[in-house]
Amino acid sequence: MGRYRLRTLCSLVIAIIILTSCHINTHDDTLNKTGTIIEKDSKTITFKDALGKKQTIGKNPQRVVSLYSSYTKLWALAGGQLVGRVESANPVPESVEDVEIVGGTGPPNIEKIISLEPDLVMLSPTMNDQSNIIDILKQNDIDYMALRYDNFTEYLNVLKLFTSITDRDDLYKTYGEQIEEDIRSLIKKVSDQEEPDVLLLFTTARGVSARLPNSTVGSMLEDLGAKNIAYDAQLSNEQMQTFSMERILERDPDFIFVQTMGSDISKIEDRIKKDVESNPAWGSLKAVKSGRYIFLDKELYLYKPNDRYYEAYEGLAKILYPDIFR
Repeated sequence: MGRYRLRTLCSLVIAIIILTSCHINTHDDTLNKTGTIIEKDSKTITFKDALGKKQTIGKNPQRVVSLYSSYTKLWALAGGQLVGRVESANPVPESVEDVEIVGGTGPPNIEKIISLEPDLVMLSPTMNDQSNIIDILKQNDIDYMALRYDNFTEYLNVLKLFTSITDRDDLYKTYGEQIEEDIRSLIKKVSDQEEPDVLLLFTTARGVSARLPNSTVGSMLEDLGAKNIAYDAQLSNEQMQTFSMERILERDPDFIFVQTMGSDISKIEDRIKKDVESNPAWGSLKAVKSGRYIFLDKELYLYKPNDRYYEAYEGLAKILYPDIFR
């Protein structure tokens, strides 16, 4: 949907955040994925963590702390219980609503975590300096899982790990195998359609970036046959590359999708007006002119969809290929 009128030309440069991942079409690299189970027996699970290390933890832990909201929801889906979690802007399952809060958007409260006497802490090493507490957990003989998942294939991997820890293979079938089957059917349904060009933007009050297919939403768009116009950008360093407004105008995508993060909507809107929409040529883009400049729902496209992955895929498919779903 087109949203604003535009003003001055600027040499906007949009940073492309490059994340390492793979998606539903590439299952053959399983051993390189976070959460891959290496071996298990009746009492323990050995897996590969997000830091590339082998970790062994005990099955059926009774006192678990989650330091990432997506893991909180996924652990509940796997039949697990928590004694502590971080605050979340996204609703959490009812079963863990009343557990102790050990942090918010900043670094977790390690003293509070230790006071809960957990036998397992689930953390995301790329968020809020959580990797800094690993040594403290080790010193206190507390098992930890450093995890990360950025697409549906990695979601399946971590869900499999969780349900193996909780001995709930039935829940993996429900929230893993069945959803995978549904998504594959959806992808097949749109596979013979003309591939649209897309631009995926990520906006906060601080700035606007463009995301590649190895992000959560980027991987879904690619699975559905969309071509990300930033895909062939050349790397200038490990994480970021400039992508000019001139190139966006040159590629003229069929769709522009926008993810937003932050509670101050007015500041986010001001940022995208200033950094993107102020270019007078923006309104000439066919995505803008045709009402295909679309702000995505946070619950499905900012936070991890988890058990709503099919709904997220279907929502994008209906936008990309409306004729099929009429």
